Amino acid sequence: MSAQVWLVFCTACAILFALPSPIAFKVANYAAVRGKRTMIASVSGATLGVMTTFTAAAIVVAGASYVPASFLDVIQWAGIGWLMLFGLWTIATPAARESQAENDNLRARTLGAIFIDCFVLAALRLRYFAFFIAFLSQFINRSRDVVETLTQMQAATLVLSLLCLTLQATFARSTIAMVRRASVTKKVRNNRGTRFITGRAVSAGYRRIAA
Repeated sequence: MSAQVWLVFCTACAILFALPSPIAFKVANYAAVRGKRTMIASVSGATLGVMTTFTAAAIVVAGASYVPASFLDVIQWAGIGWLMLFGLWTIATPAARESQAENDNLRARTLGAIFIDCFVLAALRLRYFAFFIAFLSQFINRSRDVVETLTQMQAATLVLSLLCLTLQATFARSTIAMVRRASVTKKVRNNRGTRFITGRAVSAGYRRIAA
């Protein structure tokens, strides 16, 4: 691939992993509550989970490269539409809606249990799975070896996810504060919209009663 395409791919992946998310919140929580010594277990578990999701999506995309060209165009346009919805969904959904305190949902205490906990959370992140399918499908080019391209992307994704998760665990307090701030901001925005709609509905009801 060209340097411009690689730049787009790496930038999009870096933004994805840097966004406030339950994975970042979990890794940072373990570092803040259980100590920095858990970073190896939490970061490696989360990274392996992300790569498992990426590999599953890459297999789907590699299979899609053998479909007719017209059908492949439909897949790519559908992927673009889903990526737009993903952006709106990320903006509208609180990042840590299920987490209230720093020690919430931290059942694991041993390094092995922490590794499994972070792996399962990242591997079952269906939003990432759908993102990778939609995103990777944009890079399918029949003139190049699809498997080789996906392998190179997998290596780049491994480095970026490991780097971002390590930074989020290293600066655990800042990561937790960022996730909570994003979550609170979105909740306040949603509550304001709900109050506005409710107020309009009540006003309409009073007008009907008065009439």
